[in-house]
Amino acid sequence: MRARALQDQSIQAALESDWNRAIELNKTIVDAAPDDVDARSRLGRALLELGRVDEARVAYEEVLRIEPNNLVANRSLQRIKALGEVNKRPVQTKTRTAMRNFIEDMGKTGIVRMINTPSPAILARYSPGSDVQLQQSGELIAVHGPDKELLGFLEPKVGRRLMQFIRGGNQYVAALVSTDPTNAKIAIRETFQDPSMAGKVPFPGSHRPAETRAYIRGTFFREGGGLEEEEYAEEAEDEAEGVRPEATEEEEATGVLEDADRVDLAAEEAEEEEETEEE
Repeated sequence: MRARALQDQSIQAALESDWNRAIELNKTIVDAAPDDVDARSRLGRALLELGRVDEARVAYEEVLRIEPNNLVANRSLQRIKALGEVNKRPVQTKTRTAMRNFIEDMGKTGIVRMINTPSPAILARYSPGSDVQLQQSGELIAVHGPDKELLGFLEPKVGRRLMQFIRGGNQYVAALVSTDPTNAKIAIRETFQDPSMAGKVPFPGSHRPAETRAYIRGTFFREGGGLEEEEYAEEAEDEAEGVRPEATEEEEATGVLEDADRVDLAAEEAEEEEETEEE
């Protein structure tokens, strides 16, 4: 019971961005169970968040010693390598509890791709779940990290549509979902809808809640090294409904995320139909 309680507390500490406590709790777990790869992954993540890069590397290398094909550890070591190439420190994630809001209100959340992203080393400074800011830049919407660093732009059609909703009085928050340089994505959630925009959908075709929830849950929570029991239960429900939980960034790169691609295509088709009707 104590082991499970420590695990729950360590996950909660990560969700609350209490990285010092997360380190303490996961070290306690690892001392008692040296082969616990989830605890070692959570330890590596917490150390990396605090800029203790060398210690994080050791934690992830230990994961690979126990489980050589561990995706989280392999991806994290790639990220550490990219940071080292440009002598950069990771940007600390401070608001992970807000990520639950994206999952709880799927009807107002869309997942969109970024274009014109910077070098992989820049994206490597950020973790899935990091807050980003949306800012108009000419005819495009730019995406900035919490330290104001430019991370890319929304695709023009998506950006133009979102600008119409913002000008109409709607308000939005956004967070990184994928930092894969070839397929970087953010989640955008509507936090306020102006009465004049009632009934209008900012991301047409992209609101299949179960798929979006699975994708966001997969990237925001698996990255921490373990899912809470309630998330596992939700995954089972989704699978029972015929919805496959979304994959990690490595699986995404190998083509597993066909559903997400279909969502993007559906969004484009729906927008084109709407533009045709307006004409």
